Amino acid sequence: MSLLAIVGALLVVSGLAGIRLAPRMVEVQKDRGMAPYETDAVTDEDRVRVMKGSGVLITVVGFVLIVVSIF
Repeated sequence: MSLLAIVGALLVVSGLAGIRLAPRMVEVQKDRGMAPYETDAVTDEDRVRVMKGSGVLITVVGFVLIVVSIF
């Protein structure tokens, strides 16, 4: 297994974990004071949506790296 495939697999795993745990991560950030105050423009739902989107992007990049390493 090449290094590229290993990195891709790690990205896939971390991306899927990020998608699954996004609501909890936003909640913990809010509890610890790491999140900015909530306004009408940015809600917790928006922050969860952005974190899930980041997880999807990381997962897709991981899959691409795995496919590239195969060919």
